Amino acid sequence: MKKSLIFLVFAAFALIFAVSCSNTSSKPSVITDSDMWANDDDSSVNDEDTDTPEDSENDTDTPDEDTAPDHDVVIVEGLDYESGFIYLEENEYFLSSRNDKSGRAKIWYNFQPADENPEEKPLFVFYNGGPGSASAIVFLYNTAKKTADQAFSGEGVADNAYNWNQIGNLLYIDARQTGFSFGILDYPTDGSARSAYFSTSNFNVFVDAADFIRVIFRFLESHPKIKSNPVILSGESYGGTRTTAIINILLNVADYAENNRVFYDEKLFEEIARHFKEIDPSITGMPSKEDVAKQFGRQIMIQPLVMGQKQMDAAGGLLEQSDSPLYTIQNETGLEYSKCGFTPNCSKYNNAINYVQNADRDIYSYRRPYNWLFDYTDAGTAKMLQMPMFEELIMNDPTKISELHAETRAIEGAFRYSDDNGFSRNLTWSDKFENLPEIEKTIIKARTRQRNAHPLSSGNLDSFFGELPLYDEYFVDLSYSITYTFYYASVSPYSDVNGEMFLENIRTTKTFITQAEEDIVIYAKGIPEAAKSFSNVSSVDTEENSFTVHFKDGESATVTFPFYPESSHSVSVNQPEKFFNDVKNWL
Repeated sequence: MKKSLIFLVFAAFALIFAVSCSNTSSKPSVITDSDMWANDDDSSVNDEDTDTPEDSENDTDTPDEDTAPDHDVVIVEGLDYESGFIYLEENEYFLSSRNDKSGRAKIWYNFQPADENPEEKPLFVFYNGGPGSASAIVFLYNTAKKTADQAFSGEGVADNAYNWNQIGNLLYIDARQTGFSFGILDYPTDGSARSAYFSTSNFNVFVDAADFIRVIFRFLESHPKIKSNPVILSGESYGGTRTTAIINILLNVADYAENNRVFYDEKLFEEIARHFKEIDPSITGMPSKEDVAKQFGRQIMIQPLVMGQKQMDAAGGLLEQSDSPLYTIQNETGLEYSKCGFTPNCSKYNNAINYVQNADRDIYSYRRPYNWLFDYTDAGTAKMLQMPMFEELIMNDPTKISELHAETRAIEGAFRYSDDNGFSRNLTWSDKFENLPEIEKTIIKARTRQRNAHPLSSGNLDSFFGELPLYDEYFVDLSYSITYTFYYASVSPYSDVNGEMFLENIRTTKTFITQAEEDIVIYAKGIPEAAKSFSNVSSVDTEENSFTVHFKDGESATVTFPFYPESSHSVSVNQPEKFFNDVKNWL
């Protein structure tokens, strides 16, 4: 794509008048857990360690009463359909005793008010996972006011009969560098600075959770009419890991602020404390678990990864049992399924995934052909990249959002990719993926094959907002540079700490988890099975639509676990009516 003349002018302007808070171009470090499966010499993910915080510096009780937020606050008096970006500044933090700093970003959101009495309704916060995925599927497919689902809308956009606006306010968020969200650098033309941004400093479980906490609280701060309303996190796939970290930080912020956990971010904890003090002046110091649960006491998880590697191991074992859907595939295709059994060094989970692929079935929806879900949802994503369907879907005028214009992006230092050929619709296999877990390599290979066969439409947004440099793009549906980086962090999506946090959270937080029949990647039966392998769990009882975890201290926690017999990994795609009604009744 050639750069337009107007972009060249403004890019030059950006070099002179770049935004202030600079992002370091040095390559940050990564500490790998002792049991991590991979090491890599890629300079974008490895560097040297720094010191841990002193305990005396981290005894944070509460922010000073005169402390003002260090971010801009624009009060929105009404509650109407709204889209825009929330700025994230640089933030220093500690993870696994390593001092680090996250870079600047602007995070995209779309807000849709409840149909009736929005001031009194809860706020559902939606996001997909990846890590590295935009929140397009959960937005485009049958939760929002409008739907791009071709089953209901044909080639256009239609009213969604199952919109969740009937039961609450809706907030959709794209994670850092996914969807419409973009990173910020003083000099985005500097390829080494862009490459350094794609490091574990910006992409790990806890920084990702911190990003979302900041965005949610800053959105609530700008919308005082719903600032104290209940918030229900609703994440899909890796979004379950994200939800787990968010809820754990919030519920236990007092303990985190005392530097008793793996993650420490003083400014984040101050922002959390300030929020709860503002909605309840009786709160002094850091909010208690009970204080937090009044607002963040419910969570919805759509085919989630919540137990790390233990969840995959448990799923693999179940997939070898006689009632496994793999035998259904065997009967239908004639391709024999060979179990690992007691074969050494054979991963039962990876073996199952590879079998489904070899049978030319979709690992996200085993009754359907290979890569069915990707192909199906790409059709909806393509609609969002076309004006005026984009405007119809977000329910407000995108041309009034300054950050969607090439001129503004050039001035702000926006970028999406580390190289000049990173368009998400041109996925290619890279040797650096070879050190990823087998399941991640399998998924990337499947996605690459699918995208090469059916390239994602480029859309026509540049006709309205201007042409962008090759390192930028208006919308990124999936970034494997992000996926790759997450698995080099000291806390990766497969770390046991995720399961430990999940089990801690469900003691306090009312939890709803979908159980989709056709999903093999997240074989949901593996979740309660995996819980049994954690040392603080004595037993797990599984019922038809729930499971109960019994802890060794005598406490128990019951999780709502409804079954979706016709659903793929994306439940709102296949059974939106049942999903909506189940959530409505659960509330």
